[in-house]
Amino acid sequence: MIKKLLAFLVISIFAIVAIVMSSSYSKGTHSPIRIETRTGLSSNKYLFIYKNAAKIDLQITRPEKSDTNVLLSIAGAFTDLGDYNIDGLYICNGKTGNKSKVNHTLGGAIRMMDGNCTIFPTNKGALLNDSLIAEIESKKGALFQQIQMITNSQAARFIDTKLFQRRGIALLKNDITAIVESEKAMTLKTFADDLQALGVKNLLYTDMGAWDEGWYKEPTSGKIIVLGLDRSQTSKQSNWVVFRK
Repeated sequence: MIKKLLAFLVISIFAIVAIVMSSSYSKGTHSPIRIETRTGLSSNKYLFIYKNAAKIDLQITRPEKSDTNVLLSIAGAFTDLGDYNIDGLYICNGKTGNKSKVNHTLGGAIRMMDGNCTIFPTNKGALLNDSLIAEIESKKGALFQQIQMITNSQAARFIDTKLFQRRGIALLKNDITAIVESEKAMTLKTFADDLQALGVKNLLYTDMGAWDEGWYKEPTSGKIIVLGLDRSQTSKQSNWVVFRK
């Protein structure tokens, strides 16, 4: 009788442990983002944070790490060093800013609507016209200008020599969206060439250097993982790209 009781208790304990572990795993996998490290032709390593079923958007108020709906936050558009406002035209939640301050030196933009995004060349801002703005406003979407590094699987030509850690918003050939960050400092050319070879169809740069601090929540544990190597001007960031549940 005692042996049967002990056996029953052991089986019960194992069953409880299995249920708890299964529950914890299930909760972790509720996070739609996925993390992967890939290696480019240059032998440099890149962190891919796949959006998957999460929603991409732009915020002009700093995201709170305690917000359970926010899974990732990074600086998006450049910050103007004159007034520390967003550099170039932007739209956030259907409201347009800097309409008279289109940056004609930046060749790309990202449009975010209904949780998804498209990256497109703007002909140095010339295609950011009233009809496009009105369409995005009507759907309470978002937009900002940036450097387009890859367009239709063709990497832009860069002759830069400065070394910085690099990050961008990538649309892969299979239409999957990801934030991609280099492990080490490198030129724009190396970053663009490597990601082109890794199957990125369109790539938009995001603010880096001193403004590079970001974070994401590790999918299984929810632990905050800090992004960026410099992070010295975090307090002056003016806008944030987020992934939300």
